[in-house]
Formats: sequence, structure tokens, C-alpha cells
Amino acid sequence: MSKGPLALLANLLRLPEIYACYRETSQWLTVTLAYLALRPPLHFPYHLTLRSGESLAFAEPIDVVIFWLVFVRRHYPVNISDLAIVDVGANIGIFTVYAAREAPNAKIIAIEPFPDTCRRLQTHLESNHIADRVTVLNCAVDEKSGESEMDSAEGIPSQYRRIASGATATLNARHRGLAAVKKTPGVPVDTKTLADVLQMANAENVDLLKMNIHGAEYRVLMSAPPSVLQHFKRIAVQHHELPAAARLGKVELFSYLGKSGFHLMSDRDTGRGSGLAVLSIAS
Repeated sequence: MSKGPLALLANLLRLPEIYACYRETSQWLTVTLAYLALRPPLHFPYHLTLRSGESLAFAEPIDVVIFWLVFVRRHYPVNISDLAIVDVGANIGIFTVYAAREAPNAKIIAIEPFPDTCRRLQTHLESNHIADRVTVLNCAVDEKSGESEMDSAEGIPSQYRRIASGATATLNARHRGLAAVKKTPGVPVDTKTLADVLQMANAENVDLLKMNIHGAEYRVLMSAPPSVLQHFKRIAVQHHELPAAARLGKVELFSYLGKSGFHLMSDRDTGRGSGLAVLSIAS
């Protein structure tokens, strides 16, 4: 079968997703064609209005991808009954806006370390009138409190910025431009532990911990003691494939969380170096 028919078949299999996009926004056709790369890229900034009233401002192609994962595929498991949600690696706030809509009574902590990305996050909260429900922390979550550095090279999509680390240096190299091939001065950021975040949440339990921190998920989660982790009812973690020399991956992560009382509910591994695992604390 030629590439043309294969591409057509692949897009036909996406019809349920396309219908989901149609239900989310009247701009569904423009967004769908951009996501499927069936038309030239959008002219940025691009403003998207949802049928439910929320608005999103896209500044780069990765924003379209994140919207598709969060609102169209419903990548992360938010329940209407959730009252406390922590968004680690909030980026520009697309998931935070989604979580606020899906769990209307939830208080949310959105954590984003990179300064300009955090400003875009706060703009989204204000434009969608949910700033009073969301506490924004302009810091990174790491294995210990203190200070670290984040990427500052020009041209790195916001989703692929990360805390400087030898173990994660090769992740998504094709997206990372100069930072993937040479050392550039970093942007200093404050770091907090999960225990710090739990204290800031001011809740006995957090219903959902969503985490996408570009390879740092292993040291953050596996440095947290069970007494801290067990305050999170569900964990939705984007896991990344580290270099073989790290001897660390999702198997080790799932094992550690299992010993802390969690069971694996689902693992959608892309087979391309990343995946989303959802774990729940045993009742």
C-alpha cells in the first residue's frame, strides 16, 4: 500500500478524535488540519475559543499538540468530584484550564518554573476567570529544596525545557536546538520537594497529581517517602526513556510506587520514548 492510502487510513482512524475536537470548538477544522499537518502551520499567536467558554492562546505548534492531548484525547483522568489537584509541569496552563472545567469544585496548584512560560500560564488563568481557584508556584519540583537551572537556549519549545541534568540531556534532542548540542547559561529557578508542595496544598489528601517534567519524574517521585506519596490518591505521570546508562525507567518507577501502596491502572506507552501512566493508591 502506498504512503497516500496509509495516511488516509490513519486519518480515518482518527475520526472519533476529530469528532471530539468538533464538540470542543467551532474552530475544529482549522485546529484538526493543523494538528494532522494537513495544512501549513497556524499563524501565531492563534486564539482558540471553546464551546464551553474557555479561551486558549497558542504561541507555537506544540501548544496545538498539548490541546489535542488534553481536551480532545482527554489524556489525563480528571474526575468531577476531585477537590484538590496538583499540576507539576503546568507549562502554559492548558491542563490547568481543563482540570478547572472538569472538576468545578477543585482547588488547583499549578507549578511552572520557567519565567516566561509561567507568565503565559497566569494569563490563561486570568482570561478564563479561574485565578481565584489556582495557586501558581513559579518553581520546579525536584528531589530537594533549593535552587537549580533550566534551559535558556533560544528556540526551545516550552514543553521541552527542563532542569539541567546529565541523565535527561539527550531527551527530545531534535526539539531542543542549541541546548541539545552545547552548554548554554541556564535560568536559575527555585526548587521544592513533593513534601513542600503537599504542605502548600493545605489539604489532607490530593485527588490527582499530574506530572510532566521531562525525565525528572524518576528522581522526584522515587525520592519521596511513602508517607508523602500516600497523600496523593492518583498519580498521572508522563514517563520518559532515559539513556541506558541511567539504569532507570518506568519499571523501576512502578515498582517503587507499588511498594508505596499504588497500583498501576493504565500505561499508554507511545513506543517512542515516552508514555503516560496512571496509578492509584490502594484503598
